[in-house]
Amino acid sequence: MNKPPLQIAYITGRSFPGRADLSPVQSAFINRLAKPGRTLAQLNFPYFTGASDSTTFEAVGLFTASLNNSRDYLASRRPVFEKNYQMPVAGLLARAQHTVFLAGSCGLELFNNLNLPAALLKTTSVFAYGPVARKRPVCHHFLVQGDNDRISQIWFRNVDSKVRSGHMNYLVNPELLTLCEHFISSIESNQAMP
Repeated sequence: MNKPPLQIAYITGRSFPGRADLSPVQSAFINRLAKPGRTLAQLNFPYFTGASDSTTFEAVGLFTASLNNSRDYLASRRPVFEKNYQMPVAGLLARAQHTVFLAGSCGLELFNNLNLPAALLKTTSVFAYGPVARKRPVCHHFLVQGDNDRISQIWFRNVDSKVRSGHMNYLVNPELLTLCEHFISSIESNQAMP
């Protein structure tokens, strides 16, 4: 079976633990990236629905979401994180010739702490917006930061591009969509994809 040339998937902290469904804003953004040869993952990290039978997004308050994302960030730094999630992510990566992760906020730290093997990193790229992480990833990547994102600015002083945004509104910013499309298109033109 031929693998699709490219897939796009989110990796972000989970505002609602145990759930992997995309928010309406995430769905709208990723759907704008649809083109022939691209597969769009319709679940967020860790790419399974978990204990919940529902696949309908449920919003949570900003304080609760921040607390849950902070827990994800800290938990990802423990060895059990890699043990629990490296294989599901490797399974996702096996579905396509190349995968682009849309890493929002602490999603970059989660990605880094998966410690994916070098062979998988060769077919993986990361487009990080509002990055919150201790370092850049060791694969092909592009970091975007809002000029008013005080949270991300604590973690990264030097990024690849700036946009007019705070930490919570990247995905509704047309500048981000343009940068993301350019990043993905450059991968498609540079990869040896049939």
